[in-house]
Amino acid sequence: MSSSMERESSPLIQARKLVRGKALSQQDLQLLKEILQYTEGELGPLLDSGSRQPSPAADSPQLVRLQRSLGLFLVFLNHFSGPKPGKERVAMGQVLSHSLNELKAIAQEANAEVLQTHEEPAWVVYLLDFIASLRTMATSFGPEDSFQLLDDWAAFVQERRDSFKEMLSVLADGPGGEDRVASLNSHMKTLNRALQDADGRPIEAIHRLVDLLETFVPAETLSRVEPLLLVQHVLDTLRLVLMWPLDQGINWGALAQIRGSLTWLWNHLGWSLPRFDDRRLESMLTQDVRATLKGVRGSQPKAFRLLAHSLASHLTILGLVDPIPGAGNMSEQERYAAVPTYFVVEHELGRLAEQLGQVQALAGLPEGAEDTLLLAAFLRQAVLTLCQDQNTTYELLHEALAQGDADNLALTLDHLKSGLINHQRQLMADLVKLFSPEIRQSMFPNSPTLKDEGDQLRQRLYRLWEQLARLLPRLRGQVREKDYLRLSLTLFQAHNHVTAFRRSPEFFLIRARDRSEMDRLTAAFGRILDAQSDLEFALVSGVELVEELFAYLEDFLGRINARSPLISHDLMVAKEAFRLSQQLQESQGAAPGRIRLAKILIQSTKKLGVRDPQTLALLRRWVRSERGRHETPDPIDALSSHLERLVTRLEAAQG
Repeated sequence: MSSSMERESSPLIQARKLVRGKALSQQDLQLLKEILQYTEGELGPLLDSGSRQPSPAADSPQLVRLQRSLGLFLVFLNHFSGPKPGKERVAMGQVLSHSLNELKAIAQEANAEVLQTHEEPAWVVYLLDFIASLRTMATSFGPEDSFQLLDDWAAFVQERRDSFKEMLSVLADGPGGEDRVASLNSHMKTLNRALQDADGRPIEAIHRLVDLLETFVPAETLSRVEPLLLVQHVLDTLRLVLMWPLDQGINWGALAQIRGSLTWLWNHLGWSLPRFDDRRLESMLTQDVRATLKGVRGSQPKAFRLLAHSLASHLTILGLVDPIPGAGNMSEQERYAAVPTYFVVEHELGRLAEQLGQVQALAGLPEGAEDTLLLAAFLRQAVLTLCQDQNTTYELLHEALAQGDADNLALTLDHLKSGLINHQRQLMADLVKLFSPEIRQSMFPNSPTLKDEGDQLRQRLYRLWEQLARLLPRLRGQVREKDYLRLSLTLFQAHNHVTAFRRSPEFFLIRARDRSEMDRLTAAFGRILDAQSDLEFALVSGVELVEELFAYLEDFLGRINARSPLISHDLMVAKEAFRLSQQLQESQGAAPGRIRLAKILIQSTKKLGVRDPQTLALLRRWVRSERGRHETPDPIDALSSHLERLVTRLEAAQG
């Protein structure tokens, strides 16, 4: 091979395989290559294998699922910090224990799928099951449990005697069959004597029997399933070192051993966990999108680099969240096992926010240009959204785990998933819209906007306010009349309304400060109603808490609705400024009244700078151009174009 030929990266080779046969042009392939080069850091693995050898291709869906689940769990452990006190200690112990159990179950399913795919004979399946069972016995009992181990061993042999006889007959018919059967019988007798003898060494005898049985497995079969058997064995061992015998809480000292063992296992298997699913690149790069990206690359190469970085990073988050199934149909073990993935997403949100918040993100773009200002405004909004999502994810996960309620955990996971996906699509849609509104509509036709989410939250809050407003007069009257039976029923209705809002997806749209206050009031309401010592005092206190909650809702809605007059004011000012900018564009040179028109435009447009800094930046750019007596009309064109878009946005926000 010629030394001048460029050595292409593995992601590019995979991408070429994806687009092969789709009649893509050389320009399309070059575009794809540049995106992969610019986003090498974002597309790199979350967790590398530690070896330079490429990760072996998985030929079964369950094996792919195992690689992903094990990799994400190890990433979670690498960022996990302890120790934590109290309830959180027990809750995180459940997360780790359930995660290890779920990983073992996935490994067993992958093992069965591999055997079924390659149509292994029944005696081989039994032999591998026999080996796995012996390894489990060896890790489940110590030398002091020999009597229990003897009972389990006898029950196991009795239950599987027919399969064991079939295996012996197959081994006897093979080459060297008599010697192999004799050796197996000898090891079985040795294990029986070790179990019956108080001074025997049953664990050592089990290990020797396992070593012998592995020599009976066909070489090709063993090479396929050995990694899966190793995964099951390591997970069985790690589950035992996780728990303290006294408090059943998490053994923080064992975390280092678990992390180290799984890291060794990951590197030994040579697996890797990419941040980016290359199939998403195929689905994203439709013909219209490719045309837009080519245009941006040709006219604004620096902006194209930023666009490629941002799209790849957002697709990374979506690639982590999208594959998680709905938690409502999961078992309790699966729900707790899904928690580490959300902690990985929380860490990735912080990494992405830090990356987009760097000053170097806009390096090389023309300073003061309209496109640069638009991208800067997008980055500020993106960083704010990512940080809010990161804090919300962290707080809600810890809150749900501390409660120890699997149903509430499932509800939290589902709401987090929908919220994260919606916000990532919003960010991607807003970014694409900067370059092509048509492409934004074709890529994200049904993507909810921030205004849609705000309207949903406002309507849900108003519905709760109306429900409490109808109940408060009844509550006050029942307190005056001391009708405690009806008072308890009415309070129960109020508590149901509050709890329904607390479990609604709109609750997760509230910012952290307001959400914590709402949680405090809701929790206090529940505690008061659970008080059994003084029922009358609890009911009266419950009414007082409903009034406090009602007052808080009025204040919250007032703060939300206070934005409407501001929007109307800004819309009126923006329309007038846009009209003046059009008149200035039509005027020529030192036309009569131009100076007066310019002063009026400056005074009007400055008011918009309070809530729209980009307008102020474009205004200053135009003023500098006017003072320098430049003849170019670009600054006033850019200002007028921005004012037109601002009017459109404000009209949409006003509804």
